Amino acid sequence: MTRQATGGAGHVRGDRRPPAGLRRLLSRFVRDYVHGLKRHERYLMDPVHGRSPSLRPAARRWPAGSGPRSMTAPRAFSFQGIERVLPDSRGWHHQPWGQDWIGQLHRFDDLNAADAEQRREWHRALVLNWAVANGPGRGPGWEAPSLAPRIVNWIKWDLRGGGLASETTRRSLVVQVRYLRHFFSRQWRDGPRPDIAKALIFAGSYFADGRESRAWLRKGMRALGTLAPTDLSTEDLRDLALLSLVYPDLHPPHGHR
Repeated sequence: MTRQATGGAGHVRGDRRPPAGLRRLLSRFVRDYVHGLKRHERYLMDPVHGRSPSLRPAARRWPAGSGPRSMTAPRAFSFQGIERVLPDSRGWHHQPWGQDWIGQLHRFDDLNAADAEQRREWHRALVLNWAVANGPGRGPGWEAPSLAPRIVNWIKWDLRGGGLASETTRRSLVVQVRYLRHFFSRQWRDGPRPDIAKALIFAGSYFADGRESRAWLRKGMRALGTLAPTDLSTEDLRDLALLSLVYPDLHPPHGHR
C-alpha cells in the first residue's frame, strides 16, 4: 500500500482541502458573520418594547402639497412620461422598469402632491403594501436616493392627516430611519447629502423625545451644519422652516445658517 505524504498539522499532501485549522477558523468566521447579521436585523426590526416610539405632539398640521401628481389610479403611476401599473408586491422590485423609474416609485412623492387628499385611501393602501413587501435592506427602496425622501414624505403626510395610523407602517418608518442612520457614514462619503440630513432631522423631530430620536436629530443637525447654503434646495429650506413651526419647542433651523 502506498502511503501519502503528509504536511504540517496532519494535512495530507495532494489534498486540496484547506488544513483543518484553517477550516475551523473559516467556519467560525462565517458563523460569527451570520450571527452579526441576524443581531443587526433584530435591532432594525425591534422598536422599543416591541412597539414603535410615541410621537411628539405637533403644534400645527403640515400644509397641503402642490407638487406634480404621479399616481393616476389605485396602483398606477406615471414617471418620466411612462405610465405603469404595480401588479402586486413583486412590482416594487421589477428591474425591467429601469432604476430611475423604480427609484421614483419608492419615493412616495404623490403623498404630498396637489390634491393628495382625494387619493387618501389609495395612499393608505400603498404605504401599507410597501411596509409589508419591503424588508430591511432588500431592494431599491433602501437606497438613500429613495429612502431619505420617503421618510420625509411619510412624515409630512402623517402630520397633515394622520396617514400612518397602523402600527405596521409606523414600525416600518422606525426601521427605515434606523437603516438610514446606520449606513449614513457610507453614503456621506459620496459627497454632501442634504436629503439624508433632512430625513434624520424630520425623524428626530417627529418621534417623541428619547435616546434614539435625540440621536437622529443630533446627527441630522450636525450633517446640516457641514453643508454649504447652495447644497439645499428651495424646498429643503421651506420644509425645515415649516418643521420649526410644527415643533416650535425644538427650534430647528429656519433654513440654513
